Amino acid sequence: MRILQINKFFYRRGGVEVVFFDTIKGLRERGHEVSEFSMISPGNLASDYSAYFASAIPELVGKNNLAAQWKIFKRLFYSAEIEKKLKALILANEPHVAHLHGVYHHLSASTFTELYNMKIPMVLTLHDFFPLSPSRNFLHGETLDESIYKNKFYNCIRYRCINNKLIPSVAGTLEAYYYRLKKIWQRIDLYVCPSQFMADKFVEYGFPAEKMRVVPNPLKSQEVVPPLGNKIVYLGRIHYEKGIKTLMEAAKELRDYKMMVVGSGPEDAWVQEFARKNILSNIERISWVGGESWQQVMREAKVIVVPSLFYENCSMGILEALSYGRIVVAVDRGGNPELIKDGINGFLCKPEDPTDLARVIRRAMDTTDEEAAVISGSAIKTLNQNHNPEDYFKKLEAIYAEVV
Repeated sequence: MRILQINKFFYRRGGVEVVFFDTIKGLRERGHEVSEFSMISPGNLASDYSAYFASAIPELVGKNNLAAQWKIFKRLFYSAEIEKKLKALILANEPHVAHLHGVYHHLSASTFTELYNMKIPMVLTLHDFFPLSPSRNFLHGETLDESIYKNKFYNCIRYRCINNKLIPSVAGTLEAYYYRLKKIWQRIDLYVCPSQFMADKFVEYGFPAEKMRVVPNPLKSQEVVPPLGNKIVYLGRIHYEKGIKTLMEAAKELRDYKMMVVGSGPEDAWVQEFARKNILSNIERISWVGGESWQQVMREAKVIVVPSLFYENCSMGILEALSYGRIVVAVDRGGNPELIKDGINGFLCKPEDPTDLARVIRRAMDTTDEEAAVISGSAIKTLNQNHNPEDYFKKLEAIYAEVV
């Protein structure tokens, strides 16, 4: 089968890109012909289809020049360049189906309309909640509140739900309304939901249940699982939405354990200052790591903490921790309970509650070697049973066959 894979970033940026690139690789290994459409970026990986990629679009945030703001803003809705390049790619490769991942904002609504006009069946993986919430995660500021968004996208402007800034919030809100006005979501043939929670939430908001297909993200376990380390580790973006402030508050009650906070993001300075003011000398702060350095961090971990404020879908951070047999402590919210069974293959804690987070981390860190070994084994078993790449691709192929 000829399959067009689409994502706005063509470099390893986050969990979406991990799934995107693993999907491309796996489909090719299974004999499918895969073409790619994305956005030009200096960090892009090599692609035989890069000549068709759309030009880069800068972030709307922080652009003070009105002309620059207008150029960015209008591409949210329409791009003649994207229509032209995508059409050329389709004519050259004649895909049977298009599988879209992260598209909106950077790749424009024109991506969907051009595929529809060219009569290419569309499968969309729901990596986030943009069709239901302009902020993509139901947050406004540091509060998760679905009630302000349900059929009230305009509240995103009122609460400045995107980066706590007016202009991005206006742009995101108008974009969300535009997608509804153009009935873009109705044009999607099938939706891939990485969690049952995601599927249920979209059906709750009026999306047709018959279009939802639950397919958990895939990941192989490590061939050799290293022994558990002795540290608490946070590994991810340093951003309030990821729950970093909740974790730092909890850290005040965990001074007798070694902790690593690994990653970078807009709250870097806040984390540094908080640790200094509260004399958290047990915390080792490391900027973003990859490759062997990332693996070394995983080896040093006994507990991986996932304290996100928003609804995680099928967290690749959790899956990666499970693949190393690490003990995960995650908030009991979103898709997390589908991955973590409390006390069996990890632990769950109350969302946005530093005291409970500290209690559960302490519980995980204080497990005996025997208890930890059982949890670690259950973690790997969960991954192998529910996130086997072979099962993922069988389900994906069935979905493609269904829409073609």
